[in-house]
Amino acid sequence: LRSLRGFSFPRKLMTTYTKLQAVNIVLSNIGQAPVTSLDSQNPMVQLANGMIEEVTNSVQSEGWTFNTEHDYPFTPDTNGFITIPQNVISLDGGWASDIEFVIRGGRLYDKRNHTYSWDQQQKLVVVWLFPFEDMPVAMKNYVVVRAANLFAGRAVGNAEVVKYSEREEQAARAALMEYESQQGDYTFFQDRQRRNNATSY
Repeated sequence: LRSLRGFSFPRKLMTTYTKLQAVNIVLSNIGQAPVTSLDSQNPMVQLANGMIEEVTNSVQSEGWTFNTEHDYPFTPDTNGFITIPQNVISLDGGWASDIEFVIRGGRLYDKRNHTYSWDQQQKLVVVWLFPFEDMPVAMKNYVVVRAANLFAGRAVGNAEVVKYSEREEQAARAALMEYESQQGDYTFFQDRQRRNNATSY
């Protein structure tokens, strides 16, 4: 990748990448000095941190190999309810299921039969939301460049910086897609678990 204003991305992906580093990259894109802590009372630091969280959530919601699990078991409690963890972005029964699964009030709901009650374990396709630190490096790079681009436009309204960063964003997205194709072992029609649901991004 090339460089954002004041900060150079390495041509090889970084092996470690902290949230603080990410915030400083976003800040550097509008000429702000780096900070040593995310606890800063500087409103720009808080905005940059919030932007990274926003983009992290948005990108992960697309569903990728690293945050998607098939046949994940959800077991009813003694009352027949299935409580869904807060970091579940979405879930589905898969193409062969005739049940319409949704999350309502933090519980698993059967939309077709209009009930929260389950009498057996349900194995679902789950897309999880993980912290920035737990994402693959290729995704971190894309999230940071995307966040820097959006931050420049929203925080300072600098169209010149945004236009420049779009090139970086395209390159980072391409690198992420290459990483995903390698990790997913996709064919044209199937993912590596032989399900007919490979995603076209």
